Amino acid sequence: MNVTLIISAVLLSTPAMAAEKIYLDRLKDTLICHHCNLSDAQLQGQDFSGADMSEALLTGINLSDTKLVGAWFTRSRVQNANFENADLSTSLMDYANFTGVNFKGAKLDGAKLNFANLTNATLKGASIKDTSLRGVLFCNTTMPDGEINNSGCEK
Repeated sequence: MNVTLIISAVLLSTPAMAAEKIYLDRLKDTLICHHCNLSDAQLQGQDFSGADMSEALLTGINLSDTKLVGAWFTRSRVQNANFENADLSTSLMDYANFTGVNFKGAKLDGAKLNFANLTNATLKGASIKDTSLRGVLFCNTTMPDGEINNSGCEK
């Protein structure tokens, strides 16, 4: 019985691993990963400027030290991801869920984060010059100066 369960688990998990490779290849070849799943992908230190990762599932993705100038993350789910020291200048990040994301030292100049969720995120040391933050949900959010912003927490 245990052998049957193990074999079933391996067979059922294989398509998921193949799909991830398909999404990774698509992103690397075309810079498009709209509606895809790149959760837990290790993509640090690469150049994905202008990439379309809108409406994608990017939970736990590592994009630290990555160039993402003008990338699209609109309506993406990016919880617990790492963007430390990434260049996200002029990126479109409206309505995205960045709960628990690490933006330490990231460059967000000119980015649009309108109506994004930054609950439990850290922006310590991040550059936010000319960044659009209209309607952003701040709750236990560490701001660039190290201060905690709880302005959006439910009371």
